[in-house]
Amino acid sequence: MISLLIALGMAISSCNPSESDESTADTLTNVLSSDRMLLVLSAPSINNRYYSDAFNMIVDFQIEYAKSIMNNDNVVVIVDKDTRRFYEGRLPEDILITADVYDIWMRDFTTVNPDLPVQFTYTWASMTRQQSKEVQNSFNGFANEIGITRSDTDLLIDGGNIVDNYSGRVITTTRFLEDNRLTYQEGVQKLKNLLNASEVAIIEPDEETLAHADGMVSWIDTNTLLVNNYSEDAAFQRKVLSELKSAFPDANIIEVPVQYTTNPPGQWEGFESACGVNLNAAVTHKNVYVPTFNMPHEQEALNIIRSNTSKKVVTINAEGVCAMGGSVRCLTWQLTGSNAEKLILAARSN
Repeated sequence: MISLLIALGMAISSCNPSESDESTADTLTNVLSSDRMLLVLSAPSINNRYYSDAFNMIVDFQIEYAKSIMNNDNVVVIVDKDTRRFYEGRLPEDILITADVYDIWMRDFTTVNPDLPVQFTYTWASMTRQQSKEVQNSFNGFANEIGITRSDTDLLIDGGNIVDNYSGRVITTTRFLEDNRLTYQEGVQKLKNLLNASEVAIIEPDEETLAHADGMVSWIDTNTLLVNNYSEDAAFQRKVLSELKSAFPDANIIEVPVQYTTNPPGQWEGFESACGVNLNAAVTHKNVYVPTFNMPHEQEALNIIRSNTSKKVVTINAEGVCAMGGSVRCLTWQLTGSNAEKLILAARSN
């Protein structure tokens, strides 16, 4: 069905905006342009009991986040047929696509690097092994129907544990080595080969459940790397900075204040709160989408981010989702080029 929709979308919409009917182009939300990156969100299913208590908060967050992306980059929201009604009327119809993708944490089970996408095997750090397979298989079915071009590997990693600058510099944590039983040197070489990387850092994680790098570091520009300020644990701070400086000797590495919080008993047990972690940001060609939480350290963090990038800094209030263990970057799949066009056209026709 989706394949038919793509074909219809290509028949009525040109991939070159200059060739499109001007009146039609004016009504479209997404703009097919190399300047824009596509950010994709996956809605929580109204039928998924795991998210039932947080359903409205996640929906509200995704709607506001999508609105913030519009006019800056492109955005598509994947919703199942029973959930679509919660987004209709609040977001433009041409950015909604009906499909069954089983989870909201799109960063982890999709592809890394929007320009040269690679799909790793999703780990089961946050669920059972069978559940992780089902989630990634639901994505595979969707991506194959759309015609998303990507390479894949049996190596285990969540996409949130790959932070790269899209130009050959890659960061992960030692969880990647543990999950795949690799030495440091083997891990570096595997990532260089798979991701066409020239420089790789493998850092100690700052929490042990998910152990993702994207709660620790962010490449906001090709040569500018932000890292949480771990000065409260001087030994850990030295370890992280030493590895980053060794791997990226020419990079501009800047520490950013962070304020960690703890979930109350009984709330999202087993996961560390991501509230206060501003570096879980989605970075595109021209924009940096930074999660905010109305916390005391944030103005200093935002000032540092703004003063070290020429990109537009777009703040996204993530208070409604951060207690679950992630926020802006964790919930976002990023695409460029023909992959982005295929998904945008499918949403227009859906």
